[in-house]
Amino acid sequence: MSINNRLEQLIIKTATTRSNFSKATGISTVILSHIGSGRNKVSLAAVEQILTAYPEVNSEWLIMGKGQMFKQGPNEEYISELEAKLDAVYNEVEKTKRAMDVSLNTLKTTISKLKG
Repeated sequence: MSINNRLEQLIIKTATTRSNFSKATGISTVILSHIGSGRNKVSLAAVEQILTAYPEVNSEWLIMGKGQMFKQGPNEEYISELEAKLDAVYNEVEKTKRAMDVSLNTLKTTISKLKG
């Protein structure tokens, strides 16, 4: 598969239309059309614009056709960050719950003493 074909696949996956892809990357729709038809090859400048607009794209896939379309690393790092944040929030909720349980038990004890 040629770089032109890979670019067409990338447009469908990331922006759905050449117009949207053009807006995101700054590559004119005319150039994208010429690349799609095979009239033009993808330039180094276009590759740079694509990778700047879509940093999650695997440059080796785009240029050479090797590997997956999207990098795997950043997503895994992002998931790890979210898991850590979720754990921190969970721990804070548990701490607050324990404090509320202590307060509730204190209030129940006080009410029992007042009732006599």
